[in-house]
Amino acid sequence: MFARPRSAATPVPRNVRLLSWFNFCGDFRLYGPIMVIYFAQVTGSYTAAASLLAVKMLSSAAFEVPTGVLSDRLGRRGTMIAGAVVMVAAHLGYAAAPGYGLLLAAVVLEGTATALWSGNNESLLYDTLLEAGREDEFPRHSGRVNSMFQLALALAAAVGGVVGDAWSLRGVVVLSVVPQVLCVFIAWRVREPRVHGPLESTVLVHLGSALRGIRRNPVLRRMTLVSALRYSSESAAQLSPVFVAGLWPLWALGLWRTFGHAVAFAGFRVSGWVIGRLGATRTLLSGELFDTVANVVALVKPTVFSPVLLGSPAYGMSTIAQQTLLQREFTDRERATMGSLASLLGSVLYALVALGAGLVADRWGIVASLLAIQAVVLTALPLAWWVHAHASSRRLLGA
Repeated sequence: MFARPRSAATPVPRNVRLLSWFNFCGDFRLYGPIMVIYFAQVTGSYTAAASLLAVKMLSSAAFEVPTGVLSDRLGRRGTMIAGAVVMVAAHLGYAAAPGYGLLLAAVVLEGTATALWSGNNESLLYDTLLEAGREDEFPRHSGRVNSMFQLALALAAAVGGVVGDAWSLRGVVVLSVVPQVLCVFIAWRVREPRVHGPLESTVLVHLGSALRGIRRNPVLRRMTLVSALRYSSESAAQLSPVFVAGLWPLWALGLWRTFGHAVAFAGFRVSGWVIGRLGATRTLLSGELFDTVANVVALVKPTVFSPVLLGSPAYGMSTIAQQTLLQREFTDRERATMGSLASLLGSVLYALVALGAGLVADRWGIVASLLAIQAVVLTALPLAWWVHAHASSRRLLGA
């Protein structure tokens, strides 16, 4: 596949609009807040339900790199469609499952679909802009596209519990199949960008080229580690409700989740504006510093206001800044593969941090566990600072 001359006529608005609605439909899952409860109802065991969640994460990690290579070699649109079809199959399995066996197959399918989208969809957006010569607009468009995830999660959290209470848990899962079907039709309308040059002769050569590209690029090496460390800190989201439940009534946990998604939505929406004024490296560094300080304050001196600070208030801006820095360093030829390698490293660190945090929680309590996760995140700050200093020196030399 050879590079095509850039053209202002490339369908940037069309692909951006379709990606936005794709993200909304993909994460509009009414069963989200009750997924573990539903799994336990079907299997008759919370242990079995937890094992299904673990298998989903492992299957996503296992397929990260193969699906990234698939995207680079076969195209962004086809990979996006394949992921949507597999996700529909996963949801049909959830809806029809009589027991553990079909649920197990369904979580493996969902993990596969997640891997298909992981490195692919951001690459599709960047390639669409790159083809039009508008790659500098990536932070703004990526912020808007990714904000739709948070909007869908907030609405699903608010609606899913009500529908489940009025109808049934299985009925909520059945309804959640509909937006996944819509994803297939949306992906079908996406147009394939054409920007990368001739591919390597074999899959292994292609993968080796991507690994060498990361190893030889000091900025990309550090940003890959920053990305993985930030992802590993999301394990705190699984433990935070335990801390919040000690300060707020149980019925308020849903409101807390919705509030968190609403804040993240706002962060994604303004990320392009903020990055345009501060720059990607400064936005990432300041966002991570702000979140770390806010979390430590919330945990060290717990009050009724602590849940408002807990989490990642600057998550949206930091995430788009991180993606901008990564996409700038990725090669056109191995863009999705490099993204998948970063995601794979993040999944491995996530599992290790989650396990360690669980052990700390059992021995010293939930506050110590969440503080331990913050300590892991702190290791990303020197790496982000190096990238910031490197970018500043490059600008001075360029001047």
